[in-house]
Amino acid sequence: MDAAVVITLFATVIAGLPLRASAAEKEHWRDVKGAALRTLFQDQEFADGVHFAYQFKAGGTFTGTEMSKSVSGSWRVQENEFCWKWLRPPGPEECYAVQQDGPHIRLLINGSEAWYGTLQRLP
Repeated sequence: MDAAVVITLFATVIAGLPLRASAAEKEHWRDVKGAALRTLFQDQEFADGVHFAYQFKAGGTFTGTEMSKSVSGSWRVQENEFCWKWLRPPGPEECYAVQQDGPHIRLLINGSEAWYGTLQRLP
């Protein structure tokens, strides 16, 4: 391999490292558990800005839209997981571990991200 090519590749790799490191340093995910989960979702909208927006009411219900269709159901906290049950469209109850980084929320199943969005206080 030509020395100029090796130097160019090396410089490209080195130049990219600080960007990756700084992006990783900006993430501060923390687990949210127990009673903090109820406070986190109560009277909040969880949305991704494109595909879904769900409004979680204090009484344990939610409404919203997903891909322009109306959805509704119930939500609760079970130990250290956030659980929801879809009524429209009907579906089984699903429970997730929750992580937060500022307004950003990840819902996880077995450590893998299933949902990602942000929380915003309902008016």
